[in-house]
Parts: sequence; C-alpha cells; structure tokens
Amino acid sequence: MIYLKDFKTGKLIYEALDSEIRLGILEELLIHGELNLAYFAKRFQVSNGAITAHIKKLHEAGLIEITTASGIRGTQKVCRLAAEKLIIDFTGRPPAEGNVESAQIDVGHYIGYDIRPTCGLATREHVIGQFDDPACFSYPERVKAGILWFAAGYVEYLIPNYLKEGGELIELRLSMELASEAPGYSAYYPSDIHFFVNGHPLGFYTSKGEYNDRPGTVNPAWWYGNLGQYGKKIMISVNREGTFIAGVKTSGTTLRDLGIVPGGQIVLRIAVPDSAEHLGGVTVFGKNFGDYDEGIVCNFVFK
Repeated sequence: MIYLKDFKTGKLIYEALDSEIRLGILEELLIHGELNLAYFAKRFQVSNGAITAHIKKLHEAGLIEITTASGIRGTQKVCRLAAEKLIIDFTGRPPAEGNVESAQIDVGHYIGYDIRPTCGLATREHVIGQFDDPACFSYPERVKAGILWFAAGYVEYLIPNYLKEGGELIELRLSMELASEAPGYSAYYPSDIHFFVNGHPLGFYTSKGEYNDRPGTVNPAWWYGNLGQYGKKIMISVNREGTFIAGVKTSGTTLRDLGIVPGGQIVLRIAVPDSAEHLGGVTVFGKNFGDYDEGIVCNFVFK
C-alpha cells in the first residue's frame, strides 16, 4: 500500500498517472502480475526507448518495481506493481515544522545486541570475522561496519539527545535502509521488522525480501553478489498523535510515552522477534553499502 499523509506529497505519482500508456501499463501488470519491457512495446506499439521512459516514470513514483531475469535472449527487465492500494489522506495534518537538529548513527555503533544466525557484518574493506558467528558482533572493528544482518534477535542504538531545558520536542523522525535476511537470497522473503524506543513499541515494517537483482548504488566493488545488495528506506515518525511508519499509523505510542527528557538516554531497538508473523531477519545498510550511503538518520523537530 502507498499511503500519502496529504495530497501535496503525491506530485511524482500524479505526474506518472497522467498518461494513457502508463495507466495501460499498470492495468496490464494488474492482470498479468509480471511483464517485461518488450511486452509493453509490442502491446502499445511504441519504441523500446519510449517504453523505457514510461517505465522509469512509474518506477520513480514508486508505483512499480523492476527486477532483472535471465531469458532466452539474455538478461531482461521485469516489472510488477509495487503496491496493491494507493491511499490519499485528505484529512491528514501537515507534517510538523520547526527547528530541526539532525544526526547520523553508523550501523556498527550499536550498544547492545542479541542475535541469531544467519548473521554477519562488514566494513567497506572486508567482512568482520566470519559469516554466521554472533561473537563477531563483539569485535572492536564492528564500529567501522557499514552493513550488518541477522536472522532473529535485535540490535540497540543510543540516539543523541538534543532536547534542552525549556525546549519542546514535537516530533522524532528516524530513517534507515532495511531489507530482509534470507538464507542464501530471495527477492520474496517477508520479514516483520519491529522498532522500539526506550522499550516502547513503535510498530513494525514488513520487508518484502532481500534485494539483489542489481548492485547497491554505493556498494564496494568486492561485495558478494549472492548477499543483500540494497534495501528500502524506512521513515518512522513519533509525535503527539502516535507513531507512523512509511506514513501509516502503526502504534498509539506518542512522544510523551517515550519519556524523553533533557540529559536522558534514548535507546532505539531494531528487532525481529521470534513472535513475528513473518520471521525473515533483517539487513541494516549504512555508509558505503546499499543505495543511500548514510547511517541511521535521526531528526529532532522542536517548536
């Protein structure tokens, strides 16, 4: 599902839908599930170049996903719908605005963990220790890690606290690049990734799978092609109304519930608990890995 908290945030989607051919492409995918670019060129009687431009527009708007597959004539691009529903919340309130303090946490700077294989972590230069050994998460070099993964369990991070005496925090925003952690790899391997701040549940995000149909944009050249290559950027927002993940309200947990006070600790837990309906692990991408070349981004919005 694609959820727009207000109509102003859907500009790319509106532009993508403003075409009979692009609407036709979406209808064909709804009927057939997956199709390659050659099919569309023949179906709509346009050139391959024109179809590529239409597909790019739909992909940039987040309406379709593109993977690669081997065919009789070599590698081909295959398209599918990225979501089953598009919801625009016209009653949604505009996002909180105010003074913003930002910070990034490198993915290796966790302060606690309890994880289960398959697992591992790596720096820009090499894998730390060996695959599937939880003890490697204790190695000092882990602070240089740009990627980590595990099948179940959790990692915890200490978020810098920018709240000062007399200040009023109106929203806490977190973003990170995540994917599932499949044994081997699998484009479809759902996983419910849960989030907690100071022990309070924020809800969960269901990752569709472990993506490696192409290299991540910033991956080092040596990174193994049979491991996760990139993830999806997940946005978490906690304010006075509750918690929202990817624009959807996932919890009634509010800022007040988190107990954030000047000088106090703010602990973020990223977890795949054994109780999850989809127990598919998690891969956390940071600097030098994935598509975004950044760690866990923390934004504090003050009134």
